Amino acid sequence: MPAVDQLPSSPRSLALSLRLGLRAQPVLMVAAFAVTVLGAAPDALLALALSRLVAATADGDARRIAVAAAALAALVTATWLLGLGAGRINTRLTDRAAVDVEAYMVRLHARIPTIEHHERAEYVDRLALLRDHASALSQLYQMLFSNLGVVLRLCITVGLLASIRPWLLLLVLLAIPPVLVSDWRGKVEKRAEEAGAQAERRARSLFLLGTTPQAAKEVRVGRLQERLVELAETSWCARYRGMARARTVSAVWLSAAYAVLGAALVAGVAFVATGPDAAAAAVLTLAAGSRLSQYLGQAVRDIHLFRVIWLDGARRLTWLDDYARAAAQAGDVPPPERLRQGIRVEDLTFRYPGADRAVLEHVTLDLPAGAVVAIVGENGAGKSTLVKLLCRYYAPTAGRITVDGTDLAAVAPAAWQERVAGTFQDFVKFEYPVREAVGVGDLRRDDPGALPDALARAGATDLVAGLPRGLDTQLGAAWAGGVDLSHGQWQKIALARGFMRRRPLLLVLDEPSSALDAVAEWELFERYAAAAREPDAGASGRITLLVSHRFSTIRMADLIVVIDGSRLVEHGTHQELMRRDGLYAQLYGIQAGAYADSRPGARA
Repeated sequence: MPAVDQLPSSPRSLALSLRLGLRAQPVLMVAAFAVTVLGAAPDALLALALSRLVAATADGDARRIAVAAAALAALVTATWLLGLGAGRINTRLTDRAAVDVEAYMVRLHARIPTIEHHERAEYVDRLALLRDHASALSQLYQMLFSNLGVVLRLCITVGLLASIRPWLLLLVLLAIPPVLVSDWRGKVEKRAEEAGAQAERRARSLFLLGTTPQAAKEVRVGRLQERLVELAETSWCARYRGMARARTVSAVWLSAAYAVLGAALVAGVAFVATGPDAAAAAVLTLAAGSRLSQYLGQAVRDIHLFRVIWLDGARRLTWLDDYARAAAQAGDVPPPERLRQGIRVEDLTFRYPGADRAVLEHVTLDLPAGAVVAIVGENGAGKSTLVKLLCRYYAPTAGRITVDGTDLAAVAPAAWQERVAGTFQDFVKFEYPVREAVGVGDLRRDDPGALPDALARAGATDLVAGLPRGLDTQLGAAWAGGVDLSHGQWQKIALARGFMRRRPLLLVLDEPSSALDAVAEWELFERYAAAAREPDAGASGRITLLVSHRFSTIRMADLIVVIDGSRLVEHGTHQELMRRDGLYAQLYGIQAGAYADSRPGARA
């Protein structure tokens, strides 16, 4: 994977951005380049036309005065027209590029088969800055062409100064310090921005917490409004304190460099005003010299912004592109068409990035093909982590997972995940019409009976039948005509989505019924077990993986796996584990006793 502590080189990043722009909007790119860069020439030549007009006026030559005035008018008109055209074309290019850049970023995220980049702080900080720069990236082409235009203006202006007196080129030398200071300034502010990224992310998170409906009830019940404001202000202050300090120091150095350049320009005008053609030379020196200062200031400002915002965003985009390519290429062996032996976990250890303690340690386990496997254990035991590893969202820290004898690390991750289906504990509430909220479980499936079948398996048929427009009902109260669902109803929609893929090799059901009562969960798990033994499941050798806290509902599983304190402590059938009288039997007894005591009439 690309190192997180360094970004790709600027030339390669700029080349990638230009390729994206040319591929998406070739005509607009060429037009914007032409009008923006070529528009710099008449603007820079205004100083020459003005000096020629002054010289002709001093000599009293009417023909030269008319020619110089016409040239000056033509240059002013060309500058205005090209500037107007450049503004409109660049605006259109920016609008188109905004869509292209954001779509490309979404595709890159979607191409990454793992979720590590969503849970490592240093990756999250980098991605947060990239998202913040996404809109600015669409202006990269405009700023690049603008910078090239400034360079052309500077070259013409330097040539004009050299034509008066060669020693006036010393002004160019004195113009170098502001450029160097600006380059240093960009690096300093970039480091300050990187250092404050986590504080900015925390402030934005607090802002969303205080302004979105999901947390509104708890925020008001807990009277957290003022506390959230205080924490957000503290985070923003921490973010901007370092940036303000860096900007102040760099601004002082930049002002000093410009002061030296301004003094030199005044001295240059004084010297040429005493020689031959004093009036024309003084006007050209003053006009070109002031333009030099103006162009240099624009160049310093634009190059600084280009480096800190646009080019830095391009480098982050290139880093994400490298990361996505490396992640997608981590394995090229296709998954089997059907499982014959099953999945084997061999001496597996896993530690989350940056964590000191292993979540799973030395786990060895066989999941037979065609089996219904239940994973049980207390909160934090590592059940969901094992599920993530089997889905290949993470790679093991040590040990390995094999599929019919093939190391899962060698299997193409996207191809493996196409053979995985299910519902996860932290399921997503897709606020789409019902047919889409369920149908996204398998976009390639066009069987007209797929949706009703998936809804029936999830026990959601009655739910959908009771909605105003059935399958066409918009979910989510925030949308026009949208219907909000209870958490349990949302979970049934998620369950149906997990049943859309008909022949997965691995069906994962991670706490799929946490919002359902015990009876509803029992009925649901019975349907899972029945589905796991259907002909299509047998044909693929599908392994059905159930994760639950309720021991009573997973008795029908072919294999029960008990995880405690990051280790596999027991596995077997319900009857075998009860006879063993170990941890499973103890926890089962505790839950059974608690359920008996909770019945009406039970003794407190």
